[in-house]
Amino acid sequence: MSKSALNAADLKSIARQAPDIDPARVTLQSTGFVWREYLVRVPVDFVADDLKEPGVWRKLQNGSRNALRKFDRVTVVAYDETWLAEAIVASADVKGAVLAKPKITTMPARFDKLFEDDKYRVAWNGFGYVVERKSDGHPMTQATANAELATRLLTQLYPARVA
Repeated sequence: MSKSALNAADLKSIARQAPDIDPARVTLQSTGFVWREYLVRVPVDFVADDLKEPGVWRKLQNGSRNALRKFDRVTVVAYDETWLAEAIVASADVKGAVLAKPKITTMPARFDKLFEDDKYRVAWNGFGYVVERKSDGHPMTQATANAELATRLLTQLYPARVA
């Protein structure tokens, strides 16, 4: 077996499978006479290059009320909100959707640091702000709409003196 054939076989075995987009994470922004606009939050291990794969949309395209159609506008937001992509659907069927030239925008880093103490920290988990235990990353609260509310929940994790 030649060296190049071996390398090709190795590459196929370690090829990365792009994660499917969850239909529950697709939100209709607006609907018009011709096209609709959607906001899509992708899974944690999704990278911008996965947008080239039409198959990542198969779950959404298979019977979902938000199935994409040609000319729909899509804004795709990374799990950690470090980047977003804006695109127009070029074609769509039950097997997937093809996006026309996604425009990738890198979001700037946070200027304000989220609150943390010696045991817990406030963190973004893709759904909202949660309080995580630092030792193992376990979420201690439900997701909240803003960091201030998560900070308040962090203080409630400590026992309070009863008078």
